[in-house]
Parts: sequence; C-alpha cells; structure tokens
Amino acid sequence: MRTIVDLYMNNFRRMWSRKGILLLVLAFSLLALSLAVYFTAKFEVRGHLAWIGNGSSEAVKPQGFQVTELKEAPRKSALVRGQYDAIVFDEGNGQYRIETLKNEEFRQLVLQAIQHPEQVRPDPSKRGVGTNVAGFLLMFLMLEGLLFMNLFTEDKENGTFKRVIVSSVGIGRYMAAQALFTFSFVYVPTYATIAVIKLAFGVDIGFSLAAYAGLLAVPVALGTAFAWFLLACIEKLDNAMPLASTIILLTSLLSGSFGSRTAEYGFMYWITGLLPQKRFLELVSGLERNEGIFAYAGQLGYVLALTLILLLAGLAVVRRRVREGCY
Repeated sequence: MRTIVDLYMNNFRRMWSRKGILLLVLAFSLLALSLAVYFTAKFEVRGHLAWIGNGSSEAVKPQGFQVTELKEAPRKSALVRGQYDAIVFDEGNGQYRIETLKNEEFRQLVLQAIQHPEQVRPDPSKRGVGTNVAGFLLMFLMLEGLLFMNLFTEDKENGTFKRVIVSSVGIGRYMAAQALFTFSFVYVPTYATIAVIKLAFGVDIGFSLAAYAGLLAVPVALGTAFAWFLLACIEKLDNAMPLASTIILLTSLLSGSFGSRTAEYGFMYWITGLLPQKRFLELVSGLERNEGIFAYAGQLGYVLALTLILLLAGLAVVRRRVREGCY
C-alpha cells in the first residue's frame, strides 16, 4: 500500500507542475454543466403564451410555459406566425379563456398548467436537467481520463516504467497507482465544480449532491478503464489521442449524450445498445423519473462489467509486452 501511495504522490507532484491541465479539466466541467442547464431550459418549454390580465399585479407563470404579459390581445396573425402558441385571457375569479390554433389537447394542457400545475406531468419526450448534465459530462470525463493517464505513456517513453517494474513495485501496483490517480483527478475537480454551482449559485442540477457522488463515479471509472486499455495498446501518445478522441466523440453522439435521438429499431438500434454511454444514460434517466435503481440493474451491471473487462485487458496487454521485452 505504501508503494502505491508513493507512486500516487509522485504523479501528483508531476501534474501539479502542469496547472494548465487542471484548469482545462475545470473548464470542461463548467462548459458541460453550462450547456446542460442551458439546453434543458431551452427545450423544456412547451409553448409561448400571451397573457392578457384582468388588472391583477400577480404574475402568473404556468409550469412549463413561457409567458408574456400584455395589456392588449395580439392579432390572430401572431398565432399563425407561431409568435405565440396560445392567448390566455384572465377573466377573473379563476376563469380563463384560451385561444389557440393547436388542438384541444394542447388547450386543456395550458388550462391544467394554470389551474392545477401540480397535476402537470413532465413531458416524457424531454430529458431532465440531471440526464442532460450526465450526458454532456460523459464525453468530457472520458477525454479527461486520457489527459491524466498519459503519465503512463510518458513513463514508457522515457524508460521510467521499465525501471519501476523491475523493482519491488511490480506491474500490478504501478498500474493500480496510475488508475487511482486518474480516477481521483477526474472525479474530485468535477464533483467540486458541481457542488459549487449547486451550493453557491443555487442552479438546478437535477439530482442531489449525494446522488451525484455515486453517479459520477460510474462514468469516471469507465473513462479511466478506457484510457488504461487504449494507452496500453498504443505506445505513442500522438497516435493514441486522435484515435481515442474520435472513438469518444463518435460513441457519445451515437449514444445520445447530447440529447440527439437514437435509433429505436433496426441495425443501428442494436449497435447503440452496446455502447456503455447509452446504458448509463438509461440508468440516469430512470432515476430522474423516480424509478428504482434495481429496475436498471442490468444497465449498471453492463457498464461496470465493461469497465472491469477493459482494466483486465489493459493489464494483460502490459504484462504480455513486458514478457516480450518491449520496454
């Protein structure tokens, strides 16, 4: 254990001298969270209402709708142009008259949002802020894993890795220290950023900080395992980074990390179903709908199993190359 701590602290000192990477990680986290909150607020609105009041100063904001208070009713052409989805006339005493070119179902939805906002169910086609945060963070977390795991590649190139493994340290403890270092340096700054945004600015992030403490560990572990495996297979960092970045970006897009719709049937449906990012987002989305975690034990088990496979495969590759005298 002492050896792993020494290796970890050595990596810590090396990384501390490269504060630019740490600032980049914080910037990634801030960007992901900002995009998630922005797009959630932008796309969760179900419609734009023109509100014609009855002289009351009390502002009415039906849940899920953007409301513009007017003194006079706009022309019907405003509905035709799509400037407003409905015009609401507040006639007093809890009575409302709604004019809209949309169907009766939409008119009833507006009325329910005004009179009984607690009964309005979330739109199942819209992702919540928690799922958006997780989706936007996924790609950045995996890229950050590569940034910190590249210390392993540096050690291979300058001969440090060979000197360490022939000592009493061995391959297993060296790789364990690298994985622990990468995980902690991705996890801690990201979680700290989420906590600051939640506590200092009161931003809705979808889940409690306690829930994020557990949820965040899953993609960070996956990113660490992916970086471990890829950098074990590819010796040169200049070759590994473009390939890894392409894989991460492509799989993130296909899995719907950024809110894009994924295939619901056919060949692409089965392909995207194999992606761990999609399985993780299914888990997060289910939890945000207040469904039990046991209902998504398969998704969680799939991601954790793949993480373990990547770690073991990476370790096997390193051991084989050591036996072959590659280092």
